[in-house]
Amino acid sequence: MGVAGIEVGMPSSIEEVDAGWLTKVFRASGDLSDSASVASVELEPFAVGLGFLSLLHRASMTYEGDADTAPDTVIVKMITDLEVQKGIAEALLFYQRELRFYTELAPNVGYRSPKAYAAMMAEGSSDFVLVLEELSTVRGLDQAVGVNAADAALSVETMAKMHGTFMGQDLSDIETTFLPINNPVYAAVLPQIFASGWPGCKEHAADLLTPEIVAYGDRFADLVPFFMDQMAATTLIHGDWRADNLMVDDATGEMVIIDYQIMGTGPATYDLGYFMSQSLDPEVHNAEAASLVDRYFDALTATGAEFDRDELTRIYRLTNAWGLIYPVSTFAGWDEFPEIMQDTARRMLRRSISAIEHTSALELLPNQ
Repeated sequence: MGVAGIEVGMPSSIEEVDAGWLTKVFRASGDLSDSASVASVELEPFAVGLGFLSLLHRASMTYEGDADTAPDTVIVKMITDLEVQKGIAEALLFYQRELRFYTELAPNVGYRSPKAYAAMMAEGSSDFVLVLEELSTVRGLDQAVGVNAADAALSVETMAKMHGTFMGQDLSDIETTFLPINNPVYAAVLPQIFASGWPGCKEHAADLLTPEIVAYGDRFADLVPFFMDQMAATTLIHGDWRADNLMVDDATGEMVIIDYQIMGTGPATYDLGYFMSQSLDPEVHNAEAASLVDRYFDALTATGAEFDRDELTRIYRLTNAWGLIYPVSTFAGWDEFPEIMQDTARRMLRRSISAIEHTSALELLPNQ
């Protein structure tokens, strides 16, 4: 079993994901014999309004010949048509990261991820295609609803498995693609990314902003070097560990993780702070935060990893403050967003602000 690459041909649009191309993909991945083929393909948009960096379609196939091991449906992931988000993704190698994850790292992260049938990128371009298993038998979590306490507990235990697996390893090879959080490229581009969304955030979400958050946002760009200094890379991190990228297989009790475009290296509790500040409604967060942090550290200890809990707790709190950049940056594309994406942006902002306040994260920032 393998992952089909550019040798099967690169479709330039979703319309070129046809029966002939998918036949080559599934044969190359080992899921379709040479005597069988895809007879027909039906394409439909998938998860509309929930993805900021990519376009998703579901492909439903019928077959000719013996195709018992071939999938009935797959998810086809391609580059976004939102120019602001595309520019961010290209500048920070987001698409290259996900392709490399599925072709190299997926078997070693310590948890389940979707099977990749194809992963490829056009030469001299950021146009890419991923063909992924559709996880139709597992329960997806909902970013709009937020994560409940039980699923949050499973989430922090699952992320700790990956963090513990990679702590203490030489990360230099993977960091050529999976950039460290403190890579100079971030210091160069993230102030502009935050600045592109901050005016729209203050315009369209003024009712959510406290005076302290406004003051913090107004100086965020100047604080980027401080954050970079704090984010020493000690392990592999997912980087976008939030509800829409998490699924639960209730039959096995395991969590399945998707979307690796922001994967990088950094301090272990980066994912912890990001997840809890972006995916837990304030009521759940404030009631469960202490127990979830304890559960995370217990799971990290169980991997045999060595760490300084006090230091990782400090980074966890700082990440709550840093995490404001994620909802704020989405406001740069506000006028292009459908209403569902606008609602998601505001909801993520509310959660982020509440987590900052609950963890007293701004107390850790240097004085002006």
